[in-house]
Amino acid sequence: MRHKHKGYHVPTISLIIPAAGLGTRFHQSSGAAFSKSRRRDSKLFYDLAGEPVLARTLAAFAEIPEIREVVLAVSPGMRSEIKRVLGRATCQKIRYVTGTETRAGSVLSALRRTSPSSEWVMVHDGARPLVTTAAIRQLIRGSVGWDGVILARKVIPTIKRVLRSDGRIESTVDRSTLYEAETPQMVRRSVLIKAYKMNPCALQATDEAGLLESIGARVRVISHDGWNPKITTVTDLFLAESMIQNSNPTCTRTGIGFDTHRLVPGRKLWLGGIAIPSPKGSLGHSDGDALLHAIADAMLGVIGRGDIGEWFPDKDPRWKDVKSGVIVEKVLAESKKTGWLPYHVDSNIILETPRLGPYKMKIRRRIARLLQLPIEDVSVKARTREGLGAEGEGLAITCQAVVSMKRIQIAEGDIRKRRS
Repeated sequence: MRHKHKGYHVPTISLIIPAAGLGTRFHQSSGAAFSKSRRRDSKLFYDLAGEPVLARTLAAFAEIPEIREVVLAVSPGMRSEIKRVLGRATCQKIRYVTGTETRAGSVLSALRRTSPSSEWVMVHDGARPLVTTAAIRQLIRGSVGWDGVILARKVIPTIKRVLRSDGRIESTVDRSTLYEAETPQMVRRSVLIKAYKMNPCALQATDEAGLLESIGARVRVISHDGWNPKITTVTDLFLAESMIQNSNPTCTRTGIGFDTHRLVPGRKLWLGGIAIPSPKGSLGHSDGDALLHAIADAMLGVIGRGDIGEWFPDKDPRWKDVKSGVIVEKVLAESKKTGWLPYHVDSNIILETPRLGPYKMKIRRRIARLLQLPIEDVSVKARTREGLGAEGEGLAITCQAVVSMKRIQIAEGDIRKRRS
């Protein structure tokens, strides 16, 4: 089944989480790290910064509308514990299958339960809880024209080829074309089914990309610099918790912006950088774009730099009739200097007339371009005051904006710098 949004083909995806492994290496590494009361049957149920590992794994996918279903391959007896740790509402959206001793076997069991209407299957390890929504979206965007696409990291350490018998080094491997495969791995459902049928050793495959390679399918790598580890040992769990705790207190901030302008005849009505046909427009020293002013104010609030009245005073002739997009660009540049970037915008436009439904997508696109964001990270809502107040009487327009921002250092995921 195909879904389209104004000419853009949106893929339909079934998410498979293989989670039936015994976690032998994890339990062997735990030793005295956990008291008897804190031990769990599966590493997926261990607490990671206040949430079970599996809950954190699933959280990043909850914001991806292209994912139509989730199929968990679990060992017998895990379902009741999953429902307990995830909550009833989440579990109602999940299908369960019984997994096998091998990863490929578990994926095959889940694949058989996926909807035939799904064009794609995305497979992600249940024990990779730090994958980001941004990385998943990058994977989806990169899938166009390919049979499969996987998340991977460029190999950094020096790699040696050795003899098995005595450990003698044979050679140093050229790492310029080497990548460490991770998950998610996104593959066409029909091609994955074909690979399982054609490859007699399919159940020994360690990942979906390998299966597709075996039948000559086209698979590409999406390289990233983030940190997306698989929790294999207790040390991995502690490192992941440390990263979450170190980044969360300071890596994000939220600013609130608010702006009101009188509406008068003879002025253009600008909203989000788009001219809206209207008999009245905003009165202001600049072009009077209340929405962009609210967004700029919210960003200044995040970086602690006052408000736009201080930066762009109405007595300064430089800003007379200036486009408010220029104001937003200057505030964005200042934000970057201080180490902050916007990653999401939510906004309200309170205006009696004209109706803004036909223009909201244009406004979103313009704001997304100004802030260098994907359009899905910009929300624009419009409402009336039902004839009440200055807005309801058509005398004024009010805009509100909430801008979420992140530190550039954290956003780039530069783990190596943090460790050096």
